[in-house]
Amino acid sequence: MGYNPDLSLVDTRSFDAFRESHFKLATHLPWPELKFRLNELPARPAKLQLVADEINIQDVQQFLMEKGYEVVWCVSDLQYLAVIQNLPGLAVSGTESHVLWSPSPLIEEFLTNYVEHSFSNTTPVAIDIGCGGGRDAVYLSMNGWQVIGIDHKEAVIQRAKQLAKCHQQQIEWKNCSVNTAGCLPSQSVDLVVVIRYLNRALFDTFKTMLKPEGYVVFQTFVEGVEAFGSPKNPNYILKKGELAKTFEDFHVIVDRIDTLDDGRPVASFIAQKIK
Repeated sequence: MGYNPDLSLVDTRSFDAFRESHFKLATHLPWPELKFRLNELPARPAKLQLVADEINIQDVQQFLMEKGYEVVWCVSDLQYLAVIQNLPGLAVSGTESHVLWSPSPLIEEFLTNYVEHSFSNTTPVAIDIGCGGGRDAVYLSMNGWQVIGIDHKEAVIQRAKQLAKCHQQQIEWKNCSVNTAGCLPSQSVDLVVVIRYLNRALFDTFKTMLKPEGYVVFQTFVEGVEAFGSPKNPNYILKKGELAKTFEDFHVIVDRIDTLDDGRPVASFIAQKIK
């Protein structure tokens, strides 16, 4: 298989080598920095193409494979010049790196369809509970939101900070457990985001912290996911219709079951607090 311009290409060479010449639409994630920037890769599973230094190309391929990616074409720095000579017009210079990551589709849907004019005269505040690598938090910030991102895992918060830095976004990151005092902000917010995380004990807290006409956006695993092996603990699995019942005093906008790329079912839910 040869180079495919329709597939994502990751270039793990040095900054200077990338700046001098790289494939159009290449994404620069230098090795070994790539290990800490997985949140900038597309969602798994995915096929990738790779340009890497000869000295570490096997390590990079092995790492990507272990993380759930398939490297379908690769070239070393020693082969690069010969390859681009046979592919005229595909190499460029400069530092522009193609963005591969994207937020949760439900967050894109929310911003596109439901809040276009809701906060035209103010900067809305969002809190992302269990923010992980920060894709949703950074995307919200890039679209004009003031964002607080919370996760108890220090490693993913570090990745989230790196992602925000790359996109020049100022976000308040909190590395803490929501069960500890002071972790959740005392201020009222316009949006609560909960993606692939479930803590039923916080439902009433969400209702209280939301401003009138504020929104809650949920997407997490629902009954039936057990057949896929993970998760199995009922504490992390919603019952069908559970969110609509829990937030029955809200205006429900979206309440459906979606399917992830790996087949697992998730409840997608958007609701607005009534004045």
